[in-house]
This record gives sequence, C-alpha cells and structure tokens, in this order.
Amino acid sequence: MHEHLFSPLKLRSIQLPNRIGLLAHRTNFSNTGRFSDRHIAYYRRRAKGGCGLIIVGELAVHPDDRPWETLIDVHHPESVTDFQKLTDAVHQFDTRIMAQVNHHGFQSSGYVTRKAVLGPSAVADIVFGETCKPMEPEDMVEIADAFGKAAIRVKQGGFDGLEIDMGPESLLRQFLSPISNHRSDAYGGSLDNRMRFPLKIVETVREAVGNDFTIGVCLCADEKFWGGITPEESIPMAQALEATGDVDFINVAVGTYYNLHLIMPSMHTPFGFTVETVEQIKNSVGIPVMASYQIGFPAKAENIIAEGKADMVGYVRAMISDPDMANKAREGRSADIRFCVKDNKGCIGRINQFKALGCIQNPQVGCEPLTGEGGHPPIQKKKKVIVVGAGPSGMEAARVAHERGHDVTVFEKSDTVGGQVKFIGKRPGRGPMQGVVRYLRHMLSEGEVPIQTGVIATPELILDHAPDAVVVATGSVPVSKPYPGNYGPPAVLTGYDVIEGRHVVGDRVLYVDEDGGHHAMATAEMLAEQGKKVDLVTSDLFIGIELAPRGELYLGRQRLLQLGATFRTDLDILEIDAGGEGLKVKARDIYTNDIIQFDEYDTVVLDVGNTADEDLYHQLKGRVKEVYRAGDCVAPRGIDMAIMEGRQVGELL
Repeated sequence: MHEHLFSPLKLRSIQLPNRIGLLAHRTNFSNTGRFSDRHIAYYRRRAKGGCGLIIVGELAVHPDDRPWETLIDVHHPESVTDFQKLTDAVHQFDTRIMAQVNHHGFQSSGYVTRKAVLGPSAVADIVFGETCKPMEPEDMVEIADAFGKAAIRVKQGGFDGLEIDMGPESLLRQFLSPISNHRSDAYGGSLDNRMRFPLKIVETVREAVGNDFTIGVCLCADEKFWGGITPEESIPMAQALEATGDVDFINVAVGTYYNLHLIMPSMHTPFGFTVETVEQIKNSVGIPVMASYQIGFPAKAENIIAEGKADMVGYVRAMISDPDMANKAREGRSADIRFCVKDNKGCIGRINQFKALGCIQNPQVGCEPLTGEGGHPPIQKKKKVIVVGAGPSGMEAARVAHERGHDVTVFEKSDTVGGQVKFIGKRPGRGPMQGVVRYLRHMLSEGEVPIQTGVIATPELILDHAPDAVVVATGSVPVSKPYPGNYGPPAVLTGYDVIEGRHVVGDRVLYVDEDGGHHAMATAEMLAEQGKKVDLVTSDLFIGIELAPRGELYLGRQRLLQLGATFRTDLDILEIDAGGEGLKVKARDIYTNDIIQFDEYDTVVLDVGNTADEDLYHQLKGRVKEVYRAGDCVAPRGIDMAIMEGRQVGELL
C-alpha cells in the first residue's frame, strides 16, 4: 500500500524511513522561551504515528527576532538540554527530527523586542505593519553569526538535521523578493545580489555543523503576488542552492502574507495547488524536493511521488488532526484516518489569537501524554449506555464509550446522522465539513455500534431500555424570535430554514448576521449564488468578523461582494413587523442613535445564535443513575467544544 510514499529516502547522513514529513509550525505551547513537556509530548505523539520526518519550528536564532512571545530561544543557555529531551523522545520511534532555523525579519514586532525590526529595505509587512530598519553590514554579520551558533546548538541537541527557512515568514525570503528588497548595494537589484545574504547564511551554517550533517532549505518558489518571486526566478535560486554542495533538500513553499489563503489554506483553496511549482523545481535540480500545502490525502501524496513530481511530502494540519495518519495509510486503513477538514478554527484561528494550538476534531492536541501509550482510561464496570443525538458530540461520546468497552446504543430523531454539520456542508465551499461526520459514522460502523435513526427519544422510551447511563447530546435550535414584533415564517426565517429549504426565499433578502462566522457568511453566499439580492447587516464592525483570525474574512467578503451582496455594520435591530402592511425592520445606528427603516425586502433571515435543546436532560435527571450532557445542549458553541465534551463524557462513563 503506497509503496512510493513508504519507501526510504537518503538525505546526506540520514535515511528517512518514509517520505511523509511534519512541517515546521507554531504551537504557542510556551511563553518562557523554552521547550516544555507539552511540546515534547506533542511531537512524540506524531513520531509514534509513523511519519518519517519531523521539522520543528518556532525557533528564534537571535534575541531581537520576536514577532510573538511564544518562540523558543535557540540562544537560551539551556536550549541544548531541552533539545536533547525532545530528540530523545522522538528517537524512541523510527522517525528523524530536524530543527528549522529562521529569522523573521520585518515580520516582527518592536513592541516585543523594544528595538527596531530588521529587513533588507525600509518597508513594512502587510500584516505587522511596522516599517523596518534596513540592515547594515554589521547587522548581516551579527545575524549570520546567530544562524551559525544556532546550528551548533541544534546539532548538539541531537537533531538529525536542520532546515534554513527562506519561506513565507523569513528574513531570507525578504532578501530574495523584489517586493521587499529595494537595495542598491551588493545585496539588492539582480538575482545574484539578492541571493548573496541567503547564500552567506547557508555557508555559515554548513561551516558550523560540518559536512556530515543534513541541511535543507524551505524556499518560497512563487509568492503569487505582483512583483514578487516567480518560478522563473526561483528555479535559478534552487540551482544556486544546490550548486553550493551544502544543501541536501528543498522544501517548496508557495505564497506569502500577501495571500494568507495560500499559506494558511481553507477549504476554498483547491488541493494540490502547489504541485505544478514543486514539479518545476524538482525538474531543475538533482537534490530531493518536498511538496507541501494542501496535499490532503496519502493517495495524492503517493501519486505525486510516483509520478516524479516530488521526492517527499510535507503535512501540518493533517497530522494535527490525526497523528496516526501515516501508520493508518501504511496499514491500508485510510478510511480510519480522521482527515483534516480545513475549518481552521482550532489550528490557525487559535494560533492567530495567541492561544495554544488545537483542533476541532482532535481535543487531545496539546494534551498528549509525555510517556506511555495514552489512550482512554479503563472502565471499572461495563455499562449499558444510551446516547441521544447523533451529531458530533453524541457520536464522539458513543465512539469513546464503545472503545472503552461499554455497550452503547445511539438514538437519533432525524433520518440521518450528523446533526447541524450535515447542513453546514450544503453551503458553498463548506462541503469538506462532512468529513467530521464521515469519520465518526465510520468508526461507529466499524465498532458495530447501533444507531437508531428516526427515533424520538422520550424519557419513557429511555427508561424502558433500563440504561445504566444516558448521554444527552440533543444539540441546540436557532433562536427564532430574538427581537420584538409580529413575525415568523415564511417572511422571517432562520439560517437553518434557508439551508433546509423549508420555505421559499424572496428575491430581496435582508440578512441579519449576529453570528460573525461561516454560518451566516456561507448561507448568505448560497442565497446570492441563487440570484437573490442579499444585503447583510450586523452590529459588529465587520460582516463575518469571527473569520478574521482564520485568515478567511477577506476572501469571504470578496466572494459576497462579487455576487452583488452589500454590507451594513454598526446596526442594532430593534423590531420586526411582518403584518398586513408588508415586511418592515426597524434598526438603530449604535453610534448616532439614528433610526433606520428597512421596508424594501421580501425575506428577512436571522442568524442570531441558538438556544440549548436541554429538556430531555432535565426530564431524566434523578430518574437514571447517571445522566450526562455534552455539546450544544450544554450551551450552544461550536464543533470543537461538542467533540471535546463528547470525548470527556465518553471517558467519564
């Protein structure tokens, strides 16, 4: 199974057992500048899952490189000791581990360092927005020296190699790019000049670690932005790196902070969009080349390698979601993989809010055991368990309870499983969310856990089954009348009314977005694609404001604008009237207190949140020995909390 993907690969002094790599990424697990047990357990778990290579990021080679405060200081006096703990943990398994050494240049913050940030020219990053100080010759000497010292510590710490970052978030990419390098000296202008400092770093690092140590480069091969690096320039860059004799592989990156949807892809970004660029680099050099970004599935990775488009494949979110992806693929159990659905809430969304890394499907991320096999706690006594509700929370509770050894039955009132997720996937660009349901349904089917659909689980029905424990995961329902007034279907609908097609939607739609996320934006997009004239209003600063940390606010708004939608912000809805004189909506400008009347619409759609469906839980309390609830019927939130609580309840039983 996947013979090319699971063949070994030689990289100078080391041999990878397979061609799957976990790429460098942020975890935000530390605020001390040092690796913690949490880091070690996290990477150990991915090594146990069978990947051939782990590249560890978040490393700061210089004290003045601090875009955020959770970086690991390679220059810390105890860094070598910390590195040794990490590499020893990973080396318990047949996995090689490298460190990515990087300087972020002007993608940094003087507020953190209390100094001017550095860059090739006096420009500001599009995200950080802080104009940098153009580097002087002595700055280059100091940074090169820092790279060399960092490389020595990496080698002393037991790493099998290192990767020099010239990718989207690096000072060295800023020197390579015409967008950011406007110098008129020996380090700017021609390609040879722009490569001078990055090549000096490669030379310095090689001198520091010697000839028997593996060095790779993460190279931004196409910035995909006007005036930036193109494959026509990155091909000679790759050839120059190979010509040094010091670089053993190239990890190809695409995109920069000018297009975050490429370096932080969502489900709207097509799979394999980088492969053409990777293949161009592969065909231009003789050293191994790695493909990454939106590779998605092991079968796709196998094809890329089999067809000679790359020598290895790098993942991040796929192995956050399922650290056992490699082992499952090798064993022919691809259906058992908990595939990443690219929702970005638990990973990118949390990281960009300076929270610890997470995953909406895998609540164990960042909570892995430091030693041992982990897994679920053993049961004290086998119980007969009824789970009410086959949404993500209920199915996760059932999966965990069954895997621990309980006798589990699931009741679901609908004809199909999935809860609200099955409706999420009906909207434009959100189909991959069905992967959450696919995985859980598959695991319950594999475990032969019965799911009885079309069943209204009344207290009497449940008591007739005499369970030892009941898990209530009945979810939530939309708030239907959040504002004063005389209204209701078919003139005034909820987002779920629209998704399920319960009523005819008129041609002119006023969409009230107090959700701020995909639910409102994607439903409005669905209506706009149907040819409706959609105007969105919100009390927030932006429509879709909750999508900003995920890097999806810009593209979501762009799609809506291209479909003719309009946005009106800073408005509180005061009253809705769908009486005999037509549909009228009264609102207030929250800054001026001016009253605004909307009376030209055929349909109003309300996306203002949900309320817990908790009646069954309260009806069962005191009548069954053990009654638990999980997910939205505790409080309406998101899939991440639903699955987390499902797992927690499954482990409590």
